This record gives sequence, C-alpha cells and structure tokens, in this order.
Amino acid sequence: MTKLLIRVQDITKNFDGLNALHSVSLDIEAGKIGALIGPNGAGKTTFFNIICGLETADSGSVCFNGIEISKTSPDKIAGMGISRTFQTSQFFEQLNVIENIMVGRYLNTSVSFILAGLWLPNVYREEHRNRVKAFELLEFLELYEKADRKLSQITFRERKLIEIGRCLAMEPKLLLLDEPFGGLNAKEIKFLAEKLIQLQKQGMTILIIDHHFGTISHIADEIVVLNHGEIIAKGNAEKIRTNEAVIAAYFSA
Repeated sequence: MTKLLIRVQDITKNFDGLNALHSVSLDIEAGKIGALIGPNGAGKTTFFNIICGLETADSGSVCFNGIEISKTSPDKIAGMGISRTFQTSQFFEQLNVIENIMVGRYLNTSVSFILAGLWLPNVYREEHRNRVKAFELLEFLELYEKADRKLSQITFRERKLIEIGRCLAMEPKLLLLDEPFGGLNAKEIKFLAEKLIQLQKQGMTILIIDHHFGTISHIADEIVVLNHGEIIAKGNAEKIRTNEAVIAAYFSA
C-alpha cells in the first residue's frame, strides 16, 4: 500500500481581505510527482509558503509524514525533510558552485559552514563526505566541470539546476519546485523533466508549480488546478485537459 507523505486539508488564507486560498486540500503519496497549476495570482506560491512554514494559514492543516506541521518553523520543517526552490533563485553569490551545493548539506550534519573551515579530524571527515555528496549531485545534474566556477560565470539554466542541487543536498523526502521550467527553452525543459523523472525513480516525492502544462502533463501523476484561490479540478493530464472549467480559467487565460 502506497504511503501518504503529505496531506493538506482545507487551507484558507486571506491577505487584507483578499482571499488568496479558500479551503484548498491536496494529498501526495510517497514516490509520486504532483503538480499545481493555474493562472498568475491563483495562490500557488502562497500554498507552497504555507507548507514550508513561511506563512501561516488562517485555517486548515498540513500533515507531513504523519506529523502536524501547520505551526512549525521553516527551519524545523526543512529538517524534517521538505526542501524547496523559489521562483527567483536564491544563492550565496560570494560562494562558488560546489560551495552553494554544500550549503544544503549543513542542515543535516553536525558541521556548520564556519566549523568547516577548521581542520579538526572529525570536522574534516564530515566535510569530506559533504563535498563528495555535492560532487555526486553536480555529476547527476551534468555540472561537474562547473564546480569551481563563480556564479557570475554560469548561465540562467545552470543557476536553476544548482538551486535544485542544493535542495537535493538536504536529502529531502519531499521536493517542492516553484516554476522550475520558467525561462528555459524546449531543450532545457526536456533535460530537467528527465532529471525529475530519474529522481522519482530513485524514490523522491516531488510537487511542482509551473505554467508549462505540456511538460507537466508528461511527468505528473496528478495535477491540481487552482483559480482565484480555489481548486477547480484534480486528476491526471487527460482529465485536466478536457475539463471545461480548466479550459475557461487556464488555457484561455
């Protein structure tokens, strides 16, 4: 029997009287790829922020791995195994590529980034393990040769991959991706989609926000469509594609 990894129930969120989300519910089984789509302003990023603890819902609940996390701090949620990217990629500009990946390792180890600069034996061994893992992720993302590059020397596509790599370095149970295909060309979208499928085959659970229905339809097990903060459809790609409410609210937008 497939395990339910995250259950979001009846989430409602208002901002100064504006109803951003109204009674939104979503379940994701372990090892599945879910997708949340909808027009700009539909409430998708707010939904992610609530899952991650960056915002608190007015009502409703979020349960992750059987534990209620609705009022849990973002750092504790990350430590429990939820990692996310943002629409605008977040980086440590003063660090190179491999160091940006390694930042994700420090959440789950006893070595802080500051202590990593000390040459104590136990610190050195753990730092070595972290670096090896970071190189493995760069190899998976086909960025191995860019490890020592400054961020000013890499492309927009590579920045997106590095942010995903940093999230993967945290060894999450659930990976949340906020518009990962945004700004990419067709070849780059295909490459990233293939990597996400590989991650799923390795057991990763993924939830994606994006506008690229064509790509989402090929990789998502279930798609949820939001419009004006409310769910108007759920189901597989074919069910979503032929839903009249979705066509009116999303495809004709």
